[in-house]
Amino acid sequence: MEKYLKWGYTTHVKKKHSEEVLEEFKFHYRNSDSIGLSDKYFMAHSLGEAIGMFDYVCDKRHLDTEVTEIFKWNRWLSKWEKYDPEEYSSLKDGLDLHFKFELPNNRVNFEH
Repeated sequence: MEKYLKWGYTTHVKKKHSEEVLEEFKFHYRNSDSIGLSDKYFMAHSLGEAIGMFDYVCDKRHLDTEVTEIFKWNRWLSKWEKYDPEEYSSLKDGLDLHFKFELPNNRVNFEH
């Protein structure tokens, strides 16, 4: 709160702090010893922060994990928006992540 002195009166003005909005991210993944897929949800300010959280979980629990899809909840349209893991993995080649991204060319297609 700031004070301003004008004509002998003290005025208190609240500053609006623009905070980044928390958004919901969903990771669709497979553990190496699992047949099925699982989902894990995180509230984060950005995709990079959400990936950091997921990486922390994988490291902490010593999981051999492969992420198949990443989504962000669009609260205005009430739907999940998909991120392309291949695009993100090519941008973050220098990172030492404790999980890997499943790339579309490695995916098994069961629909014949």
